[in-house]
Amino acid sequence: MAQTWSCSHADWTLLKKESSLMPHKFTLQDMDNKIRTAQYAVRGAVPARAGELQAKLKAGEKLPFDRLVFCNIGNPHAVGQKPITFYRQVAAAVTDPSLLTAGIYPEDVKKRATEYLAATNNAGSGAYTDSSGLLLVRQQVAEFLLRRDGFPSEPKDIYLTTGASEGVKRAISALIKDERCGMLIPRPQYPLYSAALTMVGGRIVYYDMFEEKGWKTTYEELNQAANDAFTDGIKLRAMTVINPGNPVGAVLDREDVVMLINFATEQKLVILADEVYQENVYREGKQFHSFKKVLRELQKDDPVAYKQLRKNRRVDELRPAASSQDTQLISFHSTSKGIIGECGQRGGYMEYVGFSDQVLTQFTKMAATSLSSNTLGQIFVGLMVNPPKPGDPSHELFEKETSAIFQGLTRRALRMTEALNKVPGISSQPIDGAMYAFPSVQLPKKAIEEAKQKEQEPDGLWCLQLLEKTGIVTVPGSGFGQKEGSFHFRTTILPPDELLEEVITKLTTFQEDFMKTYGGGGY
Repeated sequence: MAQTWSCSHADWTLLKKESSLMPHKFTLQDMDNKIRTAQYAVRGAVPARAGELQAKLKAGEKLPFDRLVFCNIGNPHAVGQKPITFYRQVAAAVTDPSLLTAGIYPEDVKKRATEYLAATNNAGSGAYTDSSGLLLVRQQVAEFLLRRDGFPSEPKDIYLTTGASEGVKRAISALIKDERCGMLIPRPQYPLYSAALTMVGGRIVYYDMFEEKGWKTTYEELNQAANDAFTDGIKLRAMTVINPGNPVGAVLDREDVVMLINFATEQKLVILADEVYQENVYREGKQFHSFKKVLRELQKDDPVAYKQLRKNRRVDELRPAASSQDTQLISFHSTSKGIIGECGQRGGYMEYVGFSDQVLTQFTKMAATSLSSNTLGQIFVGLMVNPPKPGDPSHELFEKETSAIFQGLTRRALRMTEALNKVPGISSQPIDGAMYAFPSVQLPKKAIEEAKQKEQEPDGLWCLQLLEKTGIVTVPGSGFGQKEGSFHFRTTILPPDELLEEVITKLTTFQEDFMKTYGGGGY
């Protein structure tokens, strides 16, 4: 028999009175403060205003410009980079297997598509995969890492993710045990790290990258940051490194990587190595050094310990304090950057180094809560790490397309560096890698005072005025963190050559007018 519920008139009156004190609906004030306080400048106030201006242009409204140029985000295809034919052909055949018998694709395309279809039990891109991703793709990533570094990787240590950002957020969520825990984050930084850390209730501890040193840090700076954290009662759990750098475009030399690994080892910190721009190195004499490779080389200096490492394929045994054999690393890569530039596919991977099987089981459980990452994105990861080889039918076209993309990026990195340093009041370090410049802007006192009156960051005011007058969308340096009293903006080098020249011309004219408006003297 169903139970009934009843109350007296007095009870009902009291209940109505109490319920009237509750909000009618969920409001901003009811939201978790950790989410409300997190900031993500890459899609902040300037891009939001750009969206409004875009709508006005589409409605036929007259503005000082006839199009927007989105230099605020590393989104290659959105500014004209063409997709690589081999990747798209394989993806199309996996999505629509009937194309395999249409006689339109080279044999290596059909072979690769058939392999990926078999890996999904012929379900194609429309089915879930294992939580850690397709085994075939993880094997391909492991083989890529062996070729890249000369040291073995295990598919069980590799997890496929929805872009590198999902992997980063997953790692931060696991590492931050409670509100006393914190992470070292470079400043300037990609704001994903501060936002993700804030959302899980962790403590942000910045270490500065020095502009005058080519956006490098020092051991002394790291040590000071760690000491300050200890004084503040923060338990440091990890250290983030972005190489090549976002937003600064710097590429770490091997000695820089060694120093960072040694520091993390001494402090017993997990290294989060954001290496999504590893293919984007432009400056002659510079090269990418992966944290995995350098760590393994340091570990190899101890032959006995390295022999044990090779035997167990993990580093969870007891060893002397501050030994590189104990160092733990999580590295990230993505299909969104590099030469492939397939942001919308949301493909990425993370590799765990130095973690026990028990810990990996917990990471697998975290992955399982999302069932699996995007299946087509996983396949793009496999294509990125295992492109056509010499002799394959698609190789010649693949080399032509990828070489053109890389040469264009290299050309524009040099051109942007040169051009920015000719603009009055603007200076830029060399763009050695990644996809961005992070130039310094000297702002007149009058502009700084106006920004304060409008409750804006001074470089935010500069970026908004640049947008309103030229249609160029950038991101203020304050959104990435910067030395107090300095001002910057981040811009991509992605627009094609002709459009980039338009950006340079408009930016130069704008800056000259800005200095005249606010007075060139007295910074």
